[in-house]
Amino acid sequence: MQLKIKNIILYPESIEKKPRVISFDTKKLNVITGYSQRGKSAIIDIVDYCLGSGECNIPVGKIRDSVSVYALYLELNDEFYFLARENYELSKSTMYFFKENVKGENLDLRSNKWLANKSEYKVSIAFVKKQLSELAGFKNYTVEDQNNPFNTSASFRDTAAFQFQTQNIIANPSTMFYKTDSWEHLQKLKTIFPLILGYSSYDIILLENEISELERQKTKLVNTLENLKEQYENWQGEVYKYYSEAVSLGLTNSDIDIQTASVSRIRTALNTILMSSKKGELYKKGSANRFNEKTNELINNRDSLIRTLNISKNNLNKIEQLEQSKDDYLDDVIREKENRLRPVEWFLEQNGTNFCPFCDSESTKAMDELLSLNEVRKANREIIDQAKSLSYDFEKEKKTLTQEISKYENSITQLDANLNILLKEEKEAEQSLKRTFEYVGKIEHALSNLKKIEPSSELNKEIEVLNGNIASKKTSLKKLNEKFDKESSLKKLTKLIGKYVAILSIESKENRLVHLDPDNSLNIKIEDTKTKNRYYLARLGSGANYMGYHLATMFGLHEFFWQLKKSNKVNYIPSFLILDQPSQVYYPESLNSKTDKLRKNSKDVEDTKKIFEACVEFLKNTGNEIQLILLEHVPKDMWSDIDPEYINLVEEWRGTEGNNDFKALIPQEW
Repeated sequence: MQLKIKNIILYPESIEKKPRVISFDTKKLNVITGYSQRGKSAIIDIVDYCLGSGECNIPVGKIRDSVSVYALYLELNDEFYFLARENYELSKSTMYFFKENVKGENLDLRSNKWLANKSEYKVSIAFVKKQLSELAGFKNYTVEDQNNPFNTSASFRDTAAFQFQTQNIIANPSTMFYKTDSWEHLQKLKTIFPLILGYSSYDIILLENEISELERQKTKLVNTLENLKEQYENWQGEVYKYYSEAVSLGLTNSDIDIQTASVSRIRTALNTILMSSKKGELYKKGSANRFNEKTNELINNRDSLIRTLNISKNNLNKIEQLEQSKDDYLDDVIREKENRLRPVEWFLEQNGTNFCPFCDSESTKAMDELLSLNEVRKANREIIDQAKSLSYDFEKEKKTLTQEISKYENSITQLDANLNILLKEEKEAEQSLKRTFEYVGKIEHALSNLKKIEPSSELNKEIEVLNGNIASKKTSLKKLNEKFDKESSLKKLTKLIGKYVAILSIESKENRLVHLDPDNSLNIKIEDTKTKNRYYLARLGSGANYMGYHLATMFGLHEFFWQLKKSNKVNYIPSFLILDQPSQVYYPESLNSKTDKLRKNSKDVEDTKKIFEACVEFLKNTGNEIQLILLEHVPKDMWSDIDPEYINLVEEWRGTEGNNDFKALIPQEW
């Protein structure tokens, strides 16, 4: 995203005074240098506030008391945009926004004239965020992750993490990115990082969402099918009763085993019986023999189940008796051991470690024996505690046996029901015939109900179609992921960061590599290339090291973003970076506080110069397309011998308050 800052404009409380205009070069390292408490650090807060921050971190006091409206004049993709906000206390949710209709800067903005008609430019912050997000290329897509409360659409505001390095962050060992010291911002940045780093894309996100939706549909259908199958098979016991009754009535000579027959097998037999009965075939030859066979089969099955049930009952009883006897034994042991060893602790507390608690003579022998007994007591307690915990070892077996007993009892109940049907005596043949017709009506109704819950072949077809769609989309996703490869992206980033590590004053830098893996952490890790160990930045020590790695990482990231267009990927990151006093890790040793002259032989001076050298190298590597703004305390002599065509001294905020030479963010005349 080609967004650079042309001007910061502050409009005074009094319209009689001129606005404060700070102008920046969009292709250079812009340096604002000056003493402390002149407003340098407020630059980041003002820029962030004007870009739609939900909070206002502009310092309370002189700045807020003097300014009525804060504004930015931006160059965005060769067009000019004006963004402004009133003091946070006056208007938290509104902004002033307009885009130039013709190319060229609007010089009227350098006066207070537009404030008279400011309501014409009034918009909501949400509108500005939406406009900037669309201009950056963000879309309203998210990765479907119901477990991530921060999983919202990526937006322009999320890029603030890459735009600013404040004083409290630039040499921070535990926080790498702006605003990620809060849990919410940290998690949100972690969620969108793959998109910003270019190893994800909206096409990938869209495909992932579609696959997730299809898999949800498939899971729903599969669950429906499984529930139907379970409900269908649960009818096995019920429909077998109809089969037993058919055998009793002489309507079938088929052989179906209650133990192994499926619902579908029994249903087929009942359908055959129903069709035969409707044709007038009310007796099936061979059904008498089948009656005897089924009766004997059911009786034998019942006897077998009774025997198995008794074995399970006995096993359960033995386990419960064993548990009880173990618990009783443990209780007895605990009482016996505790009663015997309880006095040991009392004796140990009497006279210290040099006197015998029995005769008061100076001796350690008795105490040594008591301490030994106390160790035995502790050991016994550990053994008893372990033994007690074993009481849960039988729970699994008990649960299994209980379930088996319940299953055998249910099977016996079903067998009894079927035996009762087969052995039921009919007093009259006429009554038997009537019962046959009633039975035919019953099974017709039962089969009709059974059909309603039969697992549908249509469901299987729908699942097959979904599987085909999912497989097709996963193939497309795989091809995209090959293009948007995470590993190669992160390796490239490590290499780019390494270029700036080599320039800056960092200890043992020749043996160090910087790694960033945002899926796991938003803090960088430093690899020792000799040992292959990786450490978080906090493990390396020295504020100078922290600062060096921060600068190298930010330069490497922005060069990485700038290069995304070469591989036809989108760069969502605005093309500017503001650094606040990286030399703080060296200052004030590098300066003579009285005369502000550099100590020419100071290592701190040389190390500070390397900051400027790294900035210039970064501009060269990115074709001057990334705007750098450096807020510093050191004087301009620090970079005077570094390539001047890349450095623009914006302003120098020094002088004595009350004198004409006084310079600061807020003009003295205000």
